[in-house]
Amino acid sequence: MSKNHLNFRVAAPATATATATATQLLLSSLISEVQIYRFFYRSRDAADAESPLKPAELQVLRAQYEKEGEYVGVQTKFNFAWGLIKSNQRQEQQEGVRLLSDIFRTSPERRRECLYYLALGNYKLGNYAEARRYNDLLLEKEPANMQAASLRGLIDDKVAREGMMGVAILSGVAIAAGVIGGMIFKGVGRRAR
Repeated sequence: MSKNHLNFRVAAPATATATATATQLLLSSLISEVQIYRFFYRSRDAADAESPLKPAELQVLRAQYEKEGEYVGVQTKFNFAWGLIKSNQRQEQQEGVRLLSDIFRTSPERRRECLYYLALGNYKLGNYAEARRYNDLLLEKEPANMQAASLRGLIDDKVAREGMMGVAILSGVAIAAGVIGGMIFKGVGRRAR
Protein backbone atom coordinates (compact mmCIF):
# COMPACT_ATOMS: atom_id res chain seq x y z
CA MET A 1 0.00 0.00 0.00
CA SER A 2 1.52 3.30 -0.95
CA LYS A 3 0.98 6.62 0.74
CA ASN A 4 -1.40 7.71 -1.98
CA HIS A 5 -3.84 5.01 -0.82
CA LEU A 6 -4.26 6.84 2.47
CA ASN A 7 -6.56 9.51 1.08
CA PHE A 8 -9.13 10.81 3.53
CA ARG A 9 -11.70 13.45 2.72
CA VAL A 10 -13.06 15.39 5.67
CA ALA A 11 -15.65 18.11 5.10
CA ALA A 12 -14.95 21.45 6.73
CA PRO A 13 -16.46 21.22 10.22
CA ALA A 14 -18.85 23.93 11.39
CA THR A 15 -17.84 24.03 15.07
CA ALA A 16 -14.87 23.35 17.33
CA THR A 17 -16.60 20.17 18.54
CA ALA A 18 -17.10 19.06 14.97
CA THR A 19 -13.43 19.82 14.29
CA ALA A 20 -12.36 17.65 17.24
CA THR A 21 -14.68 14.84 16.17
CA ALA A 22 -13.49 15.01 12.56
CA THR A 23 -9.86 14.98 13.71
CA GLN A 24 -10.49 12.01 16.00
CA LEU A 25 -12.24 10.12 13.19
CA LEU A 26 -9.42 10.92 10.78
CA LEU A 27 -6.79 9.73 13.26
CA SER A 28 -8.77 6.58 14.07
CA SER A 29 -9.12 5.82 10.37
CA LEU A 30 -5.46 6.53 9.76
CA ILE A 31 -4.41 4.29 12.64
CA SER A 32 -6.58 1.48 11.32
CA GLU A 33 -5.25 1.92 7.77
CA VAL A 34 -1.67 1.89 9.03
CA GLN A 35 -2.35 -1.16 11.18
CA ILE A 36 -3.93 -2.95 8.22
CA TYR A 37 -0.91 -2.01 6.08
CA ARG A 38 1.52 -3.35 8.65
CA PHE A 39 -0.39 -6.59 9.03
CA PHE A 40 -0.86 -7.24 5.32
CA TYR A 41 2.62 -6.38 4.19
CA ARG A 42 4.92 -7.03 7.13
CA SER A 43 3.40 -9.98 8.94
CA ARG A 44 5.08 -13.22 8.00
CA ASP A 45 3.60 -15.52 10.62
CA ALA A 46 0.03 -16.81 10.81
CA ALA A 47 0.13 -16.46 14.60
CA ASP A 48 -0.05 -12.66 14.17
CA ALA A 49 -3.61 -13.10 12.98
CA GLU A 50 -4.62 -14.58 16.32
CA SER A 51 -4.53 -11.20 18.03
CA PRO A 52 -7.90 -9.47 17.64
CA LEU A 53 -8.35 -5.79 16.95
CA LYS A 54 -9.33 -3.58 19.84
CA PRO A 55 -13.11 -3.00 19.92
CA ALA A 56 -12.64 0.66 18.96
CA GLU A 57 -10.51 -0.33 15.95
CA LEU A 58 -13.09 -2.84 14.76
CA GLN A 59 -15.78 -0.21 15.28
CA VAL A 60 -13.96 2.19 12.93
CA LEU A 61 -13.99 -0.49 10.22
CA ARG A 62 -17.64 -1.34 10.96
CA ALA A 63 -18.67 2.34 10.84
CA GLN A 64 -17.01 2.82 7.45
CA TYR A 65 -18.64 -0.35 6.12
CA GLU A 66 -22.08 0.71 7.36
CA LYS A 67 -21.60 4.29 6.15
CA GLU A 68 -21.06 3.09 2.58
CA GLY A 69 -24.27 1.06 2.78
CA GLU A 70 -25.43 -0.71 -0.35
CA TYR A 71 -22.61 0.96 -2.33
CA VAL A 72 -19.85 -0.40 -0.11
CA GLY A 73 -16.50 -0.55 -1.86
CA VAL A 74 -14.57 -3.78 -2.21
CA GLN A 75 -11.64 -2.41 -0.16
CA THR A 76 -13.94 -1.29 2.67
CA LYS A 77 -15.66 -4.68 2.68
CA PHE A 78 -12.28 -6.43 2.67
CA ASN A 79 -10.96 -4.30 5.55
CA PHE A 80 -14.06 -4.98 7.64
CA ALA A 81 -13.93 -8.72 6.85
CA TRP A 82 -10.25 -8.75 7.86
CA GLY A 83 -11.12 -7.18 11.21
CA LEU A 84 -13.93 -9.68 11.75
CA ILE A 85 -11.69 -12.66 10.91
CA LYS A 86 -9.20 -11.51 13.55
CA SER A 87 -11.98 -11.48 16.17
CA ASN A 88 -12.22 -14.07 18.92
CA GLN A 89 -16.01 -14.16 18.55
CA ARG A 90 -17.30 -16.97 16.35
CA GLN A 91 -20.24 -14.96 14.97
CA GLU A 92 -17.90 -12.18 13.81
CA GLN A 93 -15.53 -14.70 12.26
CA GLN A 94 -18.45 -16.26 10.36
CA GLU A 95 -19.51 -12.82 9.10
CA GLY A 96 -15.91 -12.14 8.00
CA VAL A 97 -15.77 -15.41 6.06
CA ARG A 98 -19.15 -14.59 4.47
CA LEU A 99 -17.95 -11.14 3.34
CA LEU A 100 -14.67 -12.53 1.99
CA SER A 101 -16.52 -15.31 0.16
CA ASP A 102 -18.67 -12.66 -1.47
CA ILE A 103 -15.58 -10.70 -2.58
CA PHE A 104 -13.92 -13.93 -3.79
CA ARG A 105 -17.01 -14.79 -5.84
CA THR A 106 -17.76 -11.34 -7.31
CA SER A 107 -14.32 -9.74 -7.72
CA PRO A 108 -11.94 -12.09 -9.57
CA GLU A 109 -9.17 -9.47 -9.45
CA ARG A 110 -9.22 -9.65 -5.61
CA ARG A 111 -9.25 -13.43 -5.22
CA ARG A 112 -5.58 -13.77 -4.36
CA GLU A 113 -5.98 -11.28 -1.51
CA CYS A 114 -8.95 -13.21 -0.13
CA LEU A 115 -7.35 -16.67 -0.15
CA TYR A 116 -5.24 -16.31 2.99
CA TYR A 117 -8.01 -14.75 5.07
CA LEU A 118 -10.58 -17.28 3.87
CA ALA A 119 -8.14 -20.00 4.92
CA LEU A 120 -7.52 -18.30 8.26
CA GLY A 121 -11.22 -17.67 8.93
CA ASN A 122 -12.13 -21.26 8.16
CA TYR A 123 -9.26 -22.47 10.34
CA LYS A 124 -10.48 -20.38 13.27
CA LEU A 125 -14.01 -21.73 12.73
CA GLY A 126 -12.75 -25.33 12.72
CA ASN A 127 -13.50 -25.89 9.01
CA TYR A 128 -10.11 -27.44 8.37
CA ALA A 129 -10.85 -28.97 4.96
CA GLU A 130 -11.97 -25.56 3.64
CA ALA A 131 -9.03 -23.84 5.33
CA ARG A 132 -6.61 -26.26 3.69
CA ARG A 133 -8.29 -25.85 0.29
CA TYR A 134 -7.97 -22.05 0.30
CA ASN A 135 -4.46 -22.16 1.76
CA ASP A 136 -3.29 -24.69 -0.83
CA LEU A 137 -4.68 -22.49 -3.63
CA LEU A 138 -2.64 -19.60 -2.27
CA LEU A 139 0.51 -21.71 -1.94
CA GLU A 140 0.07 -22.86 -5.57
CA LYS A 141 0.16 -19.20 -6.63
CA GLU A 142 2.80 -18.12 -4.10
CA PRO A 143 4.93 -21.07 -2.91
CA ALA A 144 7.21 -18.76 -0.89
CA ASN A 145 4.35 -17.11 1.05
CA MET A 146 5.51 -17.36 4.67
CA GLN A 147 2.08 -16.64 6.18
CA ALA A 148 0.46 -19.41 4.14
CA ALA A 149 3.28 -21.82 5.00
CA SER A 150 2.86 -20.99 8.68
CA LEU A 151 -0.91 -21.43 8.44
CA ARG A 152 -0.42 -24.78 6.70
CA GLY A 153 1.55 -25.93 9.74
CA LEU A 154 -1.20 -24.74 12.11
CA ILE A 155 -3.88 -26.51 10.06
CA ASP A 156 -1.88 -29.74 9.87
CA ASP A 157 -1.15 -29.68 13.62
CA LYS A 158 -4.81 -29.07 14.48
CA VAL A 159 -6.03 -31.83 12.17
CA ALA A 160 -3.46 -34.26 13.61
CA ARG A 161 -4.34 -33.29 17.19
CA GLU A 162 -8.07 -33.62 16.60
CA GLY A 163 -7.51 -36.87 14.72
CA MET A 164 -5.60 -38.28 17.71
CA MET A 165 -8.33 -37.06 20.05
CA GLY A 166 -10.94 -38.73 17.84
CA VAL A 167 -9.01 -42.00 17.91
CA ALA A 168 -8.71 -41.75 21.70
CA ILE A 169 -12.44 -41.07 22.08
CA LEU A 170 -13.36 -43.96 19.77
CA SER A 171 -10.96 -46.24 21.63
CA GLY A 172 -12.51 -45.23 24.95
CA VAL A 173 -16.01 -45.85 23.61
CA ALA A 174 -14.95 -49.24 22.26
CA ILE A 175 -13.40 -50.24 25.59
CA ALA A 176 -16.48 -49.06 27.50
CA ALA A 177 -18.75 -50.95 25.10
CA GLY A 178 -16.59 -54.05 25.55
CA VAL A 179 -16.74 -53.83 29.35
CA ILE A 180 -20.51 -53.24 29.34
CA GLY A 181 -21.01 -56.00 26.77
CA GLY A 182 -18.90 -58.37 28.87
CA MET A 183 -20.91 -57.50 32.00
CA ILE A 184 -24.20 -58.10 30.15
CA PHE A 185 -22.93 -61.36 28.67
CA LYS A 186 -21.76 -62.51 32.11
CA GLY A 187 -25.14 -61.56 33.63
CA VAL A 188 -27.03 -63.52 30.96
CA GLY A 189 -24.77 -66.51 31.57
CA ARG A 190 -25.52 -66.49 35.31
CA ARG A 191 -29.27 -66.38 34.74
CA ALA A 192 -29.13 -69.34 32.40
CA ARG A 193 -27.58 -71.54 35.08
